[in-house]
Amino acid sequence: MPFSRGPERSRPFDDIIAEAREIAAAGYAELTLLGQNVNSYGHDLPAEERFAHIDTERSAGRQLDLRSRPDLAELLRAIDGIRGPDGHPAIPRLRFITSHPWDLSDRLIQAMADCQSVAEHLHLPIQSGDDAMLQRMGRQYTVPHYKERLARIREAVPEIAVSTDVIVGFCGETEEQFQATLAALQEIRYDTVFAAAYSPRPGTPALRMADDVPAEVKRRRLNQLLAVQERIGLELNRAWLGRDVEVLVERVMPMRPRNYPNEAQADDGGEPISAIPRLAGTAGEGSVALAGRTRHNKLVHLAGDPALVGRAVRVHIEHAGPFALRGRVVPQPNSAARSGSAARSSSAAAPASR
Repeated sequence: MPFSRGPERSRPFDDIIAEAREIAAAGYAELTLLGQNVNSYGHDLPAEERFAHIDTERSAGRQLDLRSRPDLAELLRAIDGIRGPDGHPAIPRLRFITSHPWDLSDRLIQAMADCQSVAEHLHLPIQSGDDAMLQRMGRQYTVPHYKERLARIREAVPEIAVSTDVIVGFCGETEEQFQATLAALQEIRYDTVFAAAYSPRPGTPALRMADDVPAEVKRRRLNQLLAVQERIGLELNRAWLGRDVEVLVERVMPMRPRNYPNEAQADDGGEPISAIPRLAGTAGEGSVALAGRTRHNKLVHLAGDPALVGRAVRVHIEHAGPFALRGRVVPQPNSAARSGSAARSSSAAAPASR
C-alpha cells in the first residue's frame, strides 16, 4: 500500500506500448504488467483528447477523476493490438498483477473478455471475509462489492482462474470474523490462496493498533485456512484431468537422487521431483523434469527436452494435486511453437521508490 511503498506513479502510456513492441519483436511469449494497484493505472496521468472516450469512475473507495485518462483497459487493448504477420497477438500471453477490487471496472472486465492475448487468470486480493475487518485494514470495499465484481468477471470470462491474498490474525480479529473468511473461501472457491499471519509492518497505519491476536491463535487460524484451501484447490485441479492444455514451459526442475536426505516434494505435494519424468510418460532419452504454466496460471510438471523452455507445448493432464498438475507432452507435428524467454515483466503503475 502507499503507506509503506510510496504513492502510485504511472508510466506514460506510449512508453509502455513502445516497450511492449520491443518485447514482441524479441520473441517473448509472455508479458506481465506490474503495479502496486495495477488496475488503478493512469489516474495520475494528464487528460488527453485521444482518450476522451474514457469516462468512468471508481466503484468503491476514494473517488478519482478518471475522465480522458488512459486506464488499464486501454493498455490491454493496445498491447493486444500488436499483431504478428499471422494476425495473432505478437505477445501470446498478457497478464497483470496486482489488482485492487475498487478498480475492477466494467471497462477492464470487458477488455479481459475481448482481448485474445489476456490470460484467463485474475489475482484479486480479498484479505478478509468480514466487512469490519476490511474497514480496519483500510481496504475501502465490502465483501458484497467484492463478490459482485467477481461474479461479473466470471460471467464475462468463463472458466477464469482466480487467486487471492488473505491475512489472518489482523488487529482485533475475532474468531467469528475469521470464520467469515473461511466461509468466503468456501463460497468463492479460489484456485490459489496466498495466506499469511499478520505481523506489524513499518510505515502502516496498523502500527497504531494493538497487535492483540496471540501468536498461537494466528498459527492455528493460518493452518486451518490452508487446510480448507488445499481441499478446494485439489477439487478444482481434478477438473483438469484428461484435458489437453497449452503449457508455456518456464524452467528445468532440479533433479535429486531418491535417497537424497529430506528430499523436496513436487509443488503439487505428490511424489518427489526426481520421480516426475517417470510419472509424466515416455518422454524419450535426454528428457528432464520441466515446469510451466497454463493460460489459467496452473503450474504443470512434465518431462521433455530442455530445449522446450520458453516454448508453448500441448500437455495431456494425467495427475492433479492441490497445488499443481502433471502430464505428458502431446506430439504436435509441424508445430510452430515460439522460442525465447518464457516471461518478461513491465511495470504499468509502479509505486514510487521514495
